[in-house]
Amino acid sequence: MAIQIGRGGPPDPVRDHLAEVRRALMRLHKTLIDSERPRFEQRRGESVSNTQLLSALLEDAFFQWMRPFSQLMVAMDEALFGDEPVTLEGARGFVQQVHALVEQGEDLPPDEQPPYERARNRDPAVLFAHTELTRRVAAALLAYGDAAA
Repeated sequence: MAIQIGRGGPPDPVRDHLAEVRRALMRLHKTLIDSERPRFEQRRGESVSNTQLLSALLEDAFFQWMRPFSQLMVAMDEALFGDEPVTLEGARGFVQQVHALVEQGEDLPPDEQPPYERARNRDPAVLFAHTELTRRVAAALLAYGDAAA
């Protein structure tokens, strides 16, 4: 069952596009966790419980590169579920942050690529989630009147 992100009442395309980007970002984040968990466990030399994984996601240097994804999702949730309406400028800013987060380092040589880019190149599930997210980002930016879409 999907979480309904809306306030009822008349349609709000600004909020709706931001909610779609948020959902796609959450799917990508989950896919990244699923992709990186075996690598983390291999590095540790043992399997980890879900509780240990959560702790590692928050504290272990291995997952440090994923924290901006988590922080951005939290900020988006606060905007979407907060008391104040989501403004066009606020929504555009969040979507641009998502775009910047997932588009860095793609033109670098493989040995210089950031961990996200390596995960995207290594795991087809991450690439699929990335592609879906970038489609949602492009649609949102186009709807927000951003020429970069």
